[in-house]
Amino acid sequence: MPDSFVGAGLATEMPAEPTAVDSKARDLARELVSSLHGLRHVDLDTAGASLGLDIPGQQPDPSPVGEDVTPLSKQQRLDRAFDAISPSDYEAVCARFLQQGNLSIELRNRVEDLLWSRENWPPITARVRRELAEALDASGAIWSEADGLLNVVKRHWVLHPPAWSFDWKDPYEPVARHMIWNPDWTTIEFFKEVGALDGGDRRFALFLEGLLSGSVNPNEPRQRALVAAISPVLTRAGLKIVESGTTDGYPDFTIVGAGTRPRPAQLILFASPHAKPALRIRDVLDQSIEVLTGDDTVLAYDVPVGERGLTWRDVESWWSRRRDIPAAQAKRELWQRLANVCADVSPAQRALFGAYYDYAKGHDPLFALLPEVWLHWDPVSRAQRGEDAYLNQRMDFLMLLPGLRRVALEVDGQQHYATSAGEPSPRIYSVTTRGDRDLRLSGYEVYRFSGYELTEDRASDTVREFFDRLLHWA
Repeated sequence: MPDSFVGAGLATEMPAEPTAVDSKARDLARELVSSLHGLRHVDLDTAGASLGLDIPGQQPDPSPVGEDVTPLSKQQRLDRAFDAISPSDYEAVCARFLQQGNLSIELRNRVEDLLWSRENWPPITARVRRELAEALDASGAIWSEADGLLNVVKRHWVLHPPAWSFDWKDPYEPVARHMIWNPDWTTIEFFKEVGALDGGDRRFALFLEGLLSGSVNPNEPRQRALVAAISPVLTRAGLKIVESGTTDGYPDFTIVGAGTRPRPAQLILFASPHAKPALRIRDVLDQSIEVLTGDDTVLAYDVPVGERGLTWRDVESWWSRRRDIPAAQAKRELWQRLANVCADVSPAQRALFGAYYDYAKGHDPLFALLPEVWLHWDPVSRAQRGEDAYLNQRMDFLMLLPGLRRVALEVDGQQHYATSAGEPSPRIYSVTTRGDRDLRLSGYEVYRFSGYELTEDRASDTVREFFDRLLHWA
């Protein structure tokens, strides 16, 4: 729970440390902390604050009277800072170093690979990569802007000068020589030489997106021809290319799982205390929706959510602007509103909501968990439409994560499997399972929790175990 959530009435104990420590995360965090050794003593305090590290001062704790006090060396200060990191926070520390943007290319790539390894990213096999290279070769040259091509390679792959050459000081010169000056590499050879045939799945996808970008191919028809050439291969691999925006007037293309929604969310209706909001289509051609009811009925987040997902900071900043109130007041107001909505629904939903924010405190970015989100809205009454008119109209919780991931969390109460009288109902259960299928086919990830898992003595462990695997840290 962030420090701003004061007075929310939630437990503030940190979740228990995992029993198995990821050695890669630990070793990389140690290396990153040690890399601060080049700073002056006076600069370590500032660096520690920006990275969330508890770096002790140069003067150690007071000693008994009469004993000499030896100032700590920089290495001793950094060693103590590392020892103070909880094993569950190693990856968060690595992420903060990455966000600072001061790492070498090689170290940056190692941190990225560690963090991306936790993502549920579809595998891209060597065969798929070779088939993609063949499809690109068949469509003609894969680049038209030399600087753009080199920049994409340098952004994603760490190259070293060949051992047999003493003349090439720039490790990327072979790429320039064989792809630009004297283009005699096939795309498969190009992929092999830069490491794209066996690099991480997420890195390869980003590299491929770079080749499709306007910086490498500043010609939209050419961009679309390349997309058309490789789309069938990606489809067979369970992936697809979506057009996700523009940069400098050229379309951006993103590779996502085949079930992912093709565009960012444009409007989120959430925190509804079960009252149906009144909506009106303002412009049919633009699919523009106007919310007629006030904030007491539903909140309408109307800022398009981009590739990086939706964070709590995004939502509270939006609320501050909407209400024209200071940021600190906005944090308190919004938190209380969301917590109250969850409490009105069920103790289990309130427990999941509170346990998540308590678990996630200290993580950056802190992705927003929005309660009671409207998914379907039908202006026709239930009597006219039938008893299934409003099935799955709201999600208990929604998270929008990087890469256009939409995650729905559902807390199962009796209404998901029984009648109001408490009798088990196969029909009601079938409606629940059908709704899950519809959501998944529409590109949502759906996860269900039982009320039993979210009792007071179980909620913290349930939430920690789930979000460790879902985010870790996205």
